This record gives sequence, structure tokens and C-alpha cells, in this order.
Amino acid sequence: MKVAVPVSEILTLYKYNPHTAPKFAIYDLTKVDHEVEFSLHSIVENKICEHKNNLFSSHELMCTCDSQKKNSFPHRCEHFALLEFIGECSYLLAYTCCENTKKSLKLGGIATYKIPPIISQIEIAMKNFIIGGYLEYKIERTCNAS
Repeated sequence: MKVAVPVSEILTLYKYNPHTAPKFAIYDLTKVDHEVEFSLHSIVENKICEHKNNLFSSHELMCTCDSQKKNSFPHRCEHFALLEFIGECSYLLAYTCCENTKKSLKLGGIATYKIPPIISQIEIAMKNFIIGGYLEYKIERTCNAS
């Protein structure tokens, strides 16, 4: 399974709308014996940033675009472009995602997973995702067995 994490130019966790992230770190998750391990697969450039010369409005960065912009066809199309870069992934980990990002990723088969605001390191974000996913799986299995 592959997991995408939006990162800054210096490869730290990107705290804004992942649609505006300069890069994405793509991680492989594998199960070895009874352990889940992750390793960096690749770093991919977000070509949307290049296309826009890294000029995003504060509303785009903070996921607070007004309804006119949110419903604009060109703006929505920009979000679908993310699938070009992270389409091979099953999950995107992010602090926040605007509705257009969530919708485009969901249609592309990518689930979003919220990084808690207290986490500031990629390794911790990945471990939190693994633990959270495991607990969700256990709860679902327990509830379905009842």
C-alpha cells in the first residue's frame, strides 16, 4: 500500500491545503511478520505549484475559498490534477483538506486521513496513521462480529 504525505520544499510536513503543497513524499507500507513497516518510496513534485508559480491565495492555503471559487470549474479541475501525482496511493495524510481536494481524491480511490495538529514529524504522522488504521480495523471487525 502507498501513502502520500504533503511536504514542504525542505521535506517537512506541510500544514496547509495539500493541493498547494510543493511536494509529496510517497511511502510504502508493508507487513513483515507481525510488524507493519514503512519506507520512503519517492518524492514527487506538485506540478500545480509550478503551473501557478507557487502563487496561492491565503484562502487556497487555508481551505477557506468562497463558494464562487469552490464551484468554479477551473478551480475544481486543479484539484483533480493531484491524481496525476499521487494516484497510485491509497491514502493521503494531511492536516487539512478542502472539500474539492477530498472529493477529487475520493473519486480517484484515495482516502484522506487527518494528521492531528500536535504531530509535527512525518515519522510520527505515519505511526499515528498505522495505529489509527489498526484500531479502526479492530473496532470494525468487533462490531461486525456482534
